[in-house]
Amino acid sequence: MQAKPTIFSQVNAWVRDIIALFRQKPGKWMLLGLAHVFFFAMLPGLIGLKFVSFLLLPAFLALAVGFYRDADVGRDSDLGDLLNEIKPSFRKLLGLGAICVAYVLLINILTAEDAMKLEALARSEESPEQALEQSFPILVKLMLLLVPLVLVIWFAPALVAFQQYSVVRAIKSSLAAFIQYLLPLLLTWVSVTLIIMLSMTLAGVLVGMLSAASKPMGGLLMLVLVFACMLFASALMLAFQYVSNRDIFKMPRPDRVELL
Repeated sequence: MQAKPTIFSQVNAWVRDIIALFRQKPGKWMLLGLAHVFFFAMLPGLIGLKFVSFLLLPAFLALAVGFYRDADVGRDSDLGDLLNEIKPSFRKLLGLGAICVAYVLLINILTAEDAMKLEALARSEESPEQALEQSFPILVKLMLLLVPLVLVIWFAPALVAFQQYSVVRAIKSSLAAFIQYLLPLLLTWVSVTLIIMLSMTLAGVLVGMLSAASKPMGGLLMLVLVFACMLFASALMLAFQYVSNRDIFKMPRPDRVELL
């Protein structure tokens, strides 16, 4: 009988797997991160497609988990393969997305007054320190309201798409998994965040050195750095979402391919 791993050994294993997966095909994962950032962060803000994005978010996350799963088992797959795989569950994924949209609407209602305060702060002539002090409680409130949404979409899309869970069962299982594995999930998130911050710091030092030689070039490189770090962060977090799904819910492998 195999002993259950300790919290720290589980965190170590997850972090190692996340880095190993990223190193396999960094270009592919950065492109996946680009799609994540573009469709679910940039595009909704530009043309007001926030609710459409949340409707499609579970399907996108299922596809992302599928890409990492296939890379993990050494199988080459393209978008068409994965779309065909999740096609039978697409209506349930849209149902899960509709629940996300309803919750986002609820958040908008609960934070309507706070949004007006933030807009007023942005137009005010107060110092950045004062503006940050006044906006901090609002941002904390928003983050706390978003926690249930994160808890649901972390595991539920893959459970619906690859293990044929119903939407209700997937949501219940996702919440239960977070309760049971709270510490390893939280510590892994902290570890991945530190890796991202360290990468940003090292890249920032390099940009600073180049800026000393050319200020215009330094400004351009800084913009590229910020955008690249967003993609890197997205790619690592999607990999984290996969490895936690894989180990907590014993995610089935395609074509019975086993890891060595």
